[in-house]
Order: sequence, then structure tokens, then C-alpha cells
Amino acid sequence: MAKVTEVLMPLMGEGVHEATLTNWLIKEGESVTKDSPLLEVSTDKVDTEIPAPASGILVKVLVPVGSVVKVDQALAIISSEAGATVSTELPAAPSSPTTTTPPIPRETAAARDDEPHEDGPLRSSPLVRKMAQERGIDLNQVRGSGMHGRITKKDLLDFEQDTPQVLSKPAPTVPEPARTPMPMATPHTQLKLSQVDGQELLEGVPVRREPMSRMRQLIADHMVESVRVSPHVTTVFEMDLHQIVKLREKHGAEFQKREGFKLTFTPFFIHAAVQAIKKHPIVNTSVDGYDILWKKDINIGCAVALENGLIVPVIKQAGDLSLAGVARRLNDLVVRARNKKLKPDDVQGGTFSITNPGGWGSITSNPIINQPQVAMLGIGAIVKRPVVIDDMIAIRPMMMVSLTFDHRVIDGEGGSKYLATFKEIIENYREVPL
Repeated sequence: MAKVTEVLMPLMGEGVHEATLTNWLIKEGESVTKDSPLLEVSTDKVDTEIPAPASGILVKVLVPVGSVVKVDQALAIISSEAGATVSTELPAAPSSPTTTTPPIPRETAAARDDEPHEDGPLRSSPLVRKMAQERGIDLNQVRGSGMHGRITKKDLLDFEQDTPQVLSKPAPTVPEPARTPMPMATPHTQLKLSQVDGQELLEGVPVRREPMSRMRQLIADHMVESVRVSPHVTTVFEMDLHQIVKLREKHGAEFQKREGFKLTFTPFFIHAAVQAIKKHPIVNTSVDGYDILWKKDINIGCAVALENGLIVPVIKQAGDLSLAGVARRLNDLVVRARNKKLKPDDVQGGTFSITNPGGWGSITSNPIINQPQVAMLGIGAIVKRPVVIDDMIAIRPMMMVSLTFDHRVIDGEGGSKYLATFKEIIENYREVPL
């Protein structure tokens, strides 16, 4: 019997929940090999290829080119055998004994996430199961509207609305602290405009209306949500870059000749930030309700400015990299980001982020935290100015560095201790392997 695999839309990065399908690389009826390019999607952040989750025949394309697709949406069906009949209709409730054709077993891209239960595999995503657990809903009671009975987020919310009294988990023995709901913010303020002779006016001023790009919409939603969820606090330290400037001048030419790109200041900042995280891991956590999630990996997100917004590709396992290793990884991500060649995995899994508005001359900044992280480092411009060194006036390259942190989990002392350690590392850089 043929094995059927759904091609599901993968997560394209934190805060990105949908994309535009731009091209099918394989046509219906053609064979495909597992992990080979199957289709192309775009989020305005990432133009990338989606690989096939299994080998076989592409028997059905469910979504045409140009469609906006959501994460976990079924895009196509691959069968292990040619000529297999695959139904894309939603499964009907068993009401007639005449149905004798057994269902076709499948291996979905998310099959490893399906949990067994008494009646067979429970088809749902990790997000849906987490939501069900939090709401006390037994997924065995929820009818799935997705292909082959897959339970979607909408199914869960509809079930909760229709049966508000259904609870499958016992009430907590200790009452939870009272929670005051925060007002939901919106990135779109509805302004009162007037119109005269076809011209829109805002308080008497002519305006030209231009819809946000998809990328800008996502940024707007993500930023508003971050401010709504996390109480932001920012602390700022001033730092002397004298040692780093000397190291860069000493090794810069040799490094560029060997690696093929310039050694900028940013890898020093990332490397120092990682070493400081190792001493203050609280800035590398996330908050889940009243729980703190301590992360084993240090994955640094680095904000990269693009023509119409920004993206935050991630340097994975940064705690294991040397300064040169950080520089290589950063250069690769920046080049691919600006050429729209990043892959979905490149923008996922960040645990701590750094933004560098100083490259544009900003002295200091108050960045918004990149959820679900709890802190972001802001790098200011490097400015030469007179400072007092050993009771003498000297000209030094100085820089302001800010740390914005989530006050739910990091107190002012914790944020200041992290920046103090970062400052100590920056100001005492010695010879490091390049």
C-alpha cells in the first residue's frame, strides 16, 4: 500500500507565520527525492527553497503559485507509488456502512510529533498540543478539520468556545496569583481622515497612502507584541575600545587577505557578548508563564538592515566559536541576508540578540526585545573624544552600549552586572586567535 506524505509549510522564523508561494520546482506527476528542492517561498525576508519531506511522486499540488500560505498548512501530497489515488477531501464522520476503502497511511513531515493514543495517532502540531495542555482540553474530544483529521489551532479554539466548561486537568491545589490582564495593543492606529476632491487629509495636511510591505507588517506586529508582553528596562554603559582598535589595526590586513572580507568591530562585540552570557546566563533565558526557561545553547541573533526593513539571522552555537569563527559566520549570514538567500533555519532559534545602530552614527539606543528572548544589546557609534586616564587627559575611541531587558525575569542589578562584565571584556581584550 502506498505511503502518503503531506508537504507542510515550515516555520520561516520567529514571528513569521505565513509566506507567499512563488514557484513549484516539481510538477504534478513528476518524481521527487527526499531533501531535494520542491518549491520556493518568500516572506520578503527570506526567499528560499523548501525541500521534499519524502521521496516519491508529487501526486497533488494543493496550493497554486502566488498564494499566501500559513505555517503548518498542507501544500502538496507525495505518494511512494505512482498512480495512487489520494483524496484531499476532509474526512467525513462515519455515517454509512458502505464505505469499505481503508484510509491510506501516511508519513507526514510532522509525523514525529504525532502522539499515539488509544484510537491511533493523534494528528496535531506541538503548538496545538501545548495550547490544549494549557487550556485543559483533551484532544481526543476535538474533531480535526485538517487533512486526514489533523487538529488545527482553529479546531482547538472553536472547541473551547463551544464547550467552555470542559476541563481535563485537575484544578491546582494552590491557587495561582491573581493576574491583571494587559490591554491588547495594535500596530495600526485608526486615524480620522477627511477627503477633499479625492485627496486624503490628516488634520488638514494632504497625505499619500502607501500600504506596508509584508515585511513591515510582520515587524510592526512583532514589535507591538513585544512591548505588550515584556516590561522593558534599559541600562547604558560607556566603554573604551582602545584595545580592540589596536588589535584590529594589527591583524586587519592579514585577516582580510586570508578570509576575503574585512574584520569589522561587530565580531568583537558578539564574541564579548557570548563570554558575558556564560557568566550571566539569565540574559539567555525565556519566560513561559511563571517559569524561566534556561537555554543550553547560546545562539546570537544579529540585526541586519535591509532595503525595506531588517532581519535577524542567527549565529548558532556561538559559545563554541572563536573570534575568527564568529567573524566568518557573521559575514556569511550578512551576505546571504542582503541577497535574500537565507534559509528558514538561519532565522530561527535565537536566544539573545544584538543590534548595531552605531554604524549609522547613533550614540545610544533603546532597542525592543526580540521575543521570546529577554534581552537585547544595542551598540552605539565609536567616537574619539577626550577622557581621563590615570588622572591624565587622553583621546580614546569611546562607545555607549545599552542593554534592554525584560524586567519580569531580570532586575536592574542583573542587567547592570551583565553590562559590567561585557565592559570588562571589551576594555581588556588581549591577543586572540584570528
